[in-house]
Amino acid sequence: MKILVISTGGTIASSQGEEGLIPTMPGEVLLKEVPQLGGIADFEVLDLLSVDSSNINHDDWVKIIRSIMANEKKFDAFVVSHGTDTMAYTAAALSFVLRGFSHPVIITGAMLPMGDPKTDARDNLLHSFMFAKAMKENNRSGVSICFAGILIHGPRAKKISAKRMNAFESVFYPAVGKIEGGKAVLTHIPYMNTAELIDRENPDFDSSILPVKIFPGFPAQYMEQFVSMRPKAIVVECFGLGGLPYLGENLLPAVTQALDMGIIVVITTQCPRGGVDLTTYDVGQKSLKLGVISAEDMGFEAIIAKLMWLLPRISPDQMSEMFAFNFCDEIGR
Repeated sequence: MKILVISTGGTIASSQGEEGLIPTMPGEVLLKEVPQLGGIADFEVLDLLSVDSSNINHDDWVKIIRSIMANEKKFDAFVVSHGTDTMAYTAAALSFVLRGFSHPVIITGAMLPMGDPKTDARDNLLHSFMFAKAMKENNRSGVSICFAGILIHGPRAKKISAKRMNAFESVFYPAVGKIEGGKAVLTHIPYMNTAELIDRENPDFDSSILPVKIFPGFPAQYMEQFVSMRPKAIVVECFGLGGLPYLGENLLPAVTQALDMGIIVVITTQCPRGGVDLTTYDVGQKSLKLGVISAEDMGFEAIIAKLMWLLPRISPDQMSEMFAFNFCDEIGR
């Protein structure tokens, strides 16, 4: 078995600079700190980027995707070393593009640099190799995040802590694997639809999206200003099951204006559990009747990545149907 490790920087590869931690460690040096890896698989390292993941953007996603695709016939699995701050976005974006890809892709990183005595980097890299081998032996593919001994399905991952070692959680979805008794145990098989919108030759993304998080008394004129900026899509983080206020500061006219202008409006929730159901309350039904799109139980990172992936590929009048389509278990069935 042969694994390609794609190094992109992040905390795992960082050291102290003049203004704080900054990625400095090449992938080869990083992996030499984990001598057990050679006993699991042969591997090579590609130093693709060396950035804090806060600086990762959709052009970098394309670089990662193209590097994976270009090496499909040379390797059996891929491990991407990545910063934690935007790791969930990258995992979601890769999940949409690489549906049906023949090998597993596992993204990992660390909360503390490899040089820190208390680092989690060694375990996360070791576990990533173990999961990659287990997935390949069981004919599994897909994109996952390996962190703190848990394997999380790419479009269901969320960073929930800026300090804890178990910084990631699976949103509304079971973990797909865990380290148990020193072994990688696969526990769940994600659904993959490989028939629709396969477009790996042009894995582009469109970032013309405006997220809006409302609060009690959120001024309607603010929403009007956001609409006047003419993004291609607006994602509104609403209350509860997707409640959008219409008394006092009435946000419905601005949403109506956005829809009339061809702007896609997606409604999600600020609640960390439960997802969206616009049919339960009238504050949801009123916006649903206007033509907004429900995010259902998708996490915020998956919502953004899915929109960025769909926008260059379909017309606005197709978005309602295609956003609700379950491509890779990013949405409840």
